[in-house]
Amino acid sequence: MDIDISAIDRNLSDISGKIDFYSFLTPINQEEERKRFFSSLEENKPYNPVFCYKSERDFSAEREWLEDTRKLLDPEDPLHQIFVKNADFISAHLDMLESDDKGFSELAIKSFGSPDKDSVDLAKKILDEGRASGYIFPEEAVTPEEMASILEKKLESAGIEWDVVISGKIIPKITVSGKNRTIYVNSGINYTEAEVERLKIHEIEVHVYRGANGSNQPYNIFAEGLAGYNETEEGLAIYMEEKAGCLELDTRQMKLYAGRALAVNHSLRTSFYETFKVLCGYFSHDLAYRLTERVKRGLKDTSIKGAFTKDFHYISGFRKVREYLDDNGDISILYVGKVGLDDLVIVKKLMEEGALKPPRFIPDFIK
Repeated sequence: MDIDISAIDRNLSDISGKIDFYSFLTPINQEEERKRFFSSLEENKPYNPVFCYKSERDFSAEREWLEDTRKLLDPEDPLHQIFVKNADFISAHLDMLESDDKGFSELAIKSFGSPDKDSVDLAKKILDEGRASGYIFPEEAVTPEEMASILEKKLESAGIEWDVVISGKIIPKITVSGKNRTIYVNSGINYTEAEVERLKIHEIEVHVYRGANGSNQPYNIFAEGLAGYNETEEGLAIYMEEKAGCLELDTRQMKLYAGRALAVNHSLRTSFYETFKVLCGYFSHDLAYRLTERVKRGLKDTSIKGAFTKDFHYISGFRKVREYLDDNGDISILYVGKVGLDDLVIVKKLMEEGALKPPRFIPDFIK
């Protein structure tokens, strides 16, 4: 049977867009719960936010298509393997959105993993060294509007026609959507002077470049991300920050990456409030809350143990990407699109067959 893999690619893209996974994970009452948390904190009353999310919807049609399509694909064919993995990954996302709090955390671990001992030990080492040095976090004085303008100029100089949108509907400081070819800047958070240069590397020379290169491939999936690409994506971003010297200027950032891993590790074992208290040993109340909110999103009742575990990927991905590249791995292949280290055997084979194009956008200092 002839299989129209391009049609499958388009349909997977449409389903991914309809699901809008990260939008569903953003609490619609996040500002109210934040105010309530800090009001209770001033009164020395522990409080765990109760998050509300977009109304649930029926994903039965999408599930049926994913299951039917998976049966059509040949698990022995290298290109088909990529689509099988993505169909499974999207199905896992649907499971997470339709699960209860306990199930959500278990499914997050299944999809994104949980912190390994080496990553937790590295995170603690980074944070303990920062605390011992008496490091003080600098003022965040660069506004979202100024940051958006800086990113727009960087895109223009690179010759990439993507949009920059200021949004009040995201939890991270900045989110990049390869599907929408858009950088979303959080409207409620400022930036330090030192992190501006770092973010140009992280957000544009990694996230956008990989997305733009993926858009030049014959399949949308390389722009939106192959299943499990995120750990490599974030690890590469930190590796490139280090190579560009940005982490020497923005010395707080590795502490924030470490804080994210530690937040996941503790959230899997305890409540929002207890995780927040641990992070307060290293960060201001505001930053400790932000870090905890990132990993407790997706849960309704944050008094229970559990987490959206993806945030430990910054530390674990950095370790894995650095190890791969230190062993003389080819960094250019990581820019073919939004691919992961686990995909490289298949990606290399597809490139040798001429099914994928070499990357167009690569940072100047690694060419």
